[in-house]
Amino acid sequence: MKPKLLFLVAAMFVAGSVYGQSINFRFNNYFYAWQRIDSLSNNSDAKTSHIRGYQNYLFEFNRGNWSFNTLAQTEEDVISKVGKGFHYRFYNLYINGTNLFNILDVKLGRQNIFTGINRGTMDGLNLKIKAGRNKEYQLSLYGGTVTPYTYEFTGYPEIKNNYLFGAQFTFYGVRDLMASVSYSNRKRTPEPYTALRLDSIFDPAEREITFDGPAEQLAGLDFNYSWLNKYNFYGKAYYDITFGKFYKGEFNVRANLPYNFRAFAGYYYREPRFNYNSIFWVFNYSKNQDVEGGLDYTLKNGINIYGRAGYVIYEKVDVTALMSSPGKNTSLKLQAGLSHANYGLSFTTYMGYAGASDGVSGYAQQEVIKGLLSGSASLSYSRYRLGEYDTEKVNAFSGMLGLTYRPMPQLSVDAEAQFIINRIYKTD
Repeated sequence: MKPKLLFLVAAMFVAGSVYGQSINFRFNNYFYAWQRIDSLSNNSDAKTSHIRGYQNYLFEFNRGNWSFNTLAQTEEDVISKVGKGFHYRFYNLYINGTNLFNILDVKLGRQNIFTGINRGTMDGLNLKIKAGRNKEYQLSLYGGTVTPYTYEFTGYPEIKNNYLFGAQFTFYGVRDLMASVSYSNRKRTPEPYTALRLDSIFDPAEREITFDGPAEQLAGLDFNYSWLNKYNFYGKAYYDITFGKFYKGEFNVRANLPYNFRAFAGYYYREPRFNYNSIFWVFNYSKNQDVEGGLDYTLKNGINIYGRAGYVIYEKVDVTALMSSPGKNTSLKLQAGLSHANYGLSFTTYMGYAGASDGVSGYAQQEVIKGLLSGSASLSYSRYRLGEYDTEKVNAFSGMLGLTYRPMPQLSVDAEAQFIINRIYKTD
């Protein structure tokens, strides 16, 4: 399936009456250049230069309660072809029906799923049923095949080894309250491959390596509640049914205080969750708990001044060791700064078990010629220590300078230069 399909489908829609229709199309193109050095060659000049072009397409066509939506990307090697030299990806490609019969939403095709516990891309059908006087009861049902890693339309395994289905029930029956429960069942079996293995008499023989494992079953609870337009409460709890463990929890509170002050506090519980048969199972990992809080204040000219702090507690903390070495198995993060629509400045520091680092960053953007030309710039500097064996901190410096030229509202041309200087990349 080639990108020209996008324009073919668009032509089919436009062929009818244009009354009551809307079309939105966006296109951008950029190029990336680099040099590749052959590490297996003793010749210092064994390098190749590459230029690769990328094109992004967004197309939306709306007519009444129906719409066609797609987001695609193509890429090609301008010089020094690598592999096929051309690739395409469709991140979404679906037909959407909204408020059909005043009760139903329908999505058919490649789409992003955001239903509580589930996040991902699926090729299939998504239904949302809305009931109640004010549609306060909403049930989402979805099912299909998991999108290939390449985001192409080839290489689908059997549906029994590559599927996704689930549901989410959401309740809006209390003013300013959203509460939902969700369930997801996903199975994605890695593709088999061949490799040399020793047989019973220790002779090498080619074998096919296949994978299998249980489906990934997850359940979740989410809620969000606003009270008196001053306080907001948000929480979630996610459970892995397959392995029988609670792996993610969150609860935070935000409050609007007098005199343009705002405060927030939150608690987070996280335990890494890896796919069955994943290579990440060979690494050691641990769960952690994170407590955060902060305060910010907005001046009359729109400048926001803020300060935040976070304290992370890692699994199996030795209380005795903490008393003798306060940074052991815990980390502290402090952040302060100011932000505005046109500029900002922030300072961040880490200390403790996760490492030691200090950083400052700033950005600015300004319209040079009203409605025609604007510029942006950012700088970032940090000092960090790679580990306990390092006695000195490493410096890193990066920056960006960009220009946007917009001769008409429908067209813009962007140019951007970036650089990074650190221990690994002396100049880049």
